[in-house]
Amino acid sequence: MEEKVLSETIRKQYVNRALEWSDFSYQVSKHILEYTIPQYGNPEGDDQVTSFTVEDCFTNMMRYTNRRKSNTRGNKEKLRDLIKIAHYAQLAHDKLKLELQEPNVY
Repeated sequence: MEEKVLSETIRKQYVNRALEWSDFSYQVSKHILEYTIPQYGNPEGDDQVTSFTVEDCFTNMMRYTNRRKSNTRGNKEKLRDLIKIAHYAQLAHDKLKLELQEPNVY
């Protein structure tokens, strides 16, 4: 019985993590649609990151990671920087997948 309770607890933790990821990915989607496209997109369909390499994406992830201890920009911007890091990680993932000619991992 104790093992079943433990198993159920672990399952709930994973379900919660999946829900938390879903909420976070929604925040990233809103950031892309409401900020990056209006800010950096253009009518021709290509944008600034189209020409970025995988390494460029990692460089930008590090730029936002390195400023995490800065208190000058406020708490909301600290959270927004994590969203930007996630977006650059997704871009790096897609660019690397294409470069390696690999399908999705899962």
